Amino acid sequence: MMLCDIIIVGAGPAGSRIARRLSQLGYGVVVVEKNLSFDDDICCTGILGQECLSAFGLDNGLVLRQASSAKFLAPSGEYLRLCRQSPVAAIVDRARLNAHLAKMAQASGARYHLGAKAGDISLKSDGVEVRVNGQAEERVLKAKAAVIATGFGSTLPARLGLGEIKQFVLGAQAEVAINGIDEVEVYFDQKLTPGGFAWLVPTTGGKGLVGLLTRSQADSSLENLLETLSAQGKIASNQVVPSYDIVPLKPLPRTYADRVLVVGEVAGQVKPTTGGGVYYGLLCADIAAGVLQRSLEADDFSADALSAYEEEWRARLNRELTIGYWARTLLANLSNNNIDRLFRLAGEKGLPELISNGNGFSFDWHSQLLLKMAGSILPF
Repeated sequence: MMLCDIIIVGAGPAGSRIARRLSQLGYGVVVVEKNLSFDDDICCTGILGQECLSAFGLDNGLVLRQASSAKFLAPSGEYLRLCRQSPVAAIVDRARLNAHLAKMAQASGARYHLGAKAGDISLKSDGVEVRVNGQAEERVLKAKAAVIATGFGSTLPARLGLGEIKQFVLGAQAEVAINGIDEVEVYFDQKLTPGGFAWLVPTTGGKGLVGLLTRSQADSSLENLLETLSAQGKIASNQVVPSYDIVPLKPLPRTYADRVLVVGEVAGQVKPTTGGGVYYGLLCADIAAGVLQRSLEADDFSADALSAYEEEWRARLNRELTIGYWARTLLANLSNNNIDRLFRLAGEKGLPELISNGNGFSFDWHSQLLLKMAGSILPF
């Protein structure tokens, strides 16, 4: 049995951010990760806004490509092109991002155990016990508190009585060789991606990422998308190795308990509009680290003490998550005819120019723009 201050389950961006922050303060932190390496089990496009890159000092060496424009295509083939004079986002290497954040945490003193799956978390009067199944043995790690920062789908929050996320979409993605595509393309077509959307994102070296979010049958939807893009000459081949994921659309009902916090994608701290979770996860990781620091100083890990975490992150994100979910649900239920009409109205109302001029547009904060759209172009 190992004794430390905090055990973190999951070595993604949120988990490693908390590990670094608390280790820098001198606390003993152990991170357990079920995968054997940081590039296992990743289904993420890695598009991060400049605000995120700057706020968290993410190394420019992680950036594969800058993005200052994107083309949004309707079912009819008509499109809106949004363009800014300077980059608003970057495509980063997600595997290297995970490794980079873990390396910074390790340099601050955090200890990592890869290939170690947390099977259960038991709450005790004097701490928590995390049962970890490694490659050759089962161990029980003990700490004052635990953080659940796994990807979506972990059963740990439900087993602790924190509820479940029942609203989600399916994601699929693959790396492809691209032909002459030099900016992000986003496709809205209910026949290709029922209840969702798809993308083609150039990365580097003549490569790109093709992916989608959909309500059902992600595998066949990805096959159809690849065949369509191949027929259009945008990708060189539709023979790929796909990866799959499940993306939450709403937050977990509760993200704290006695001696436990839930952070990141597993908590549903994800943009419902795009499925992006890195930035919001990092923001919530900093909030979690601050609350845990206060609990460590006061030696108080009660639910009452840790509830400040949920109050703070909801104050920061709840508006974005609520409006984003509303917009996502509306779009998912539109017919292709109505999507085409929505695109035409957006063009007539000058939406591309509005965004290009920067008025009310943020890559990471969508609520203001969505409300403007609702007031001007949504009524049919």
